[in-house]
Amino acid sequence: MARRHATREEEAEINITPMLDIVFIMLIFFIVTTSFIRETGIDPQRPEALTASQQARGNILIGVSATGQIWMDKREVPLEAVRQRVEQARNESPESTVVIIADERSETGILIDLMDQVRLGGILNISVAAQPAGGG
Repeated sequence: MARRHATREEEAEINITPMLDIVFIMLIFFIVTTSFIRETGIDPQRPEALTASQQARGNILIGVSATGQIWMDKREVPLEAVRQRVEQARNESPESTVVIIADERSETGILIDLMDQVRLGGILNISVAAQPAGGG
């Protein structure tokens, strides 16, 4: 009877295909479940409110500076362009919500005009960010 002797190469071979399959499936899972948060580009001083409450974060963030500048995706945006950007974001994610982070020293008129543009862009779920009274 002839005995078959394995060479050193055959003994050291490890099949990594199942491991690669698992890594690929995990990658797909993390890509699908990741929520991409877009920041405003500024950090305004939010006003305090006794009734402020923690809510789910919106996926469209709009910042308003103390001087009335509007910021989206880390860029200054003119008021006239807000509607178009909101429509684009809504097309990407139909269940979009908007959170407006306005500085406490910004003018109310800018905030109202901004909310009008967001509504004209097709999103009715708008929140205005505030911090709990007492500096929370």
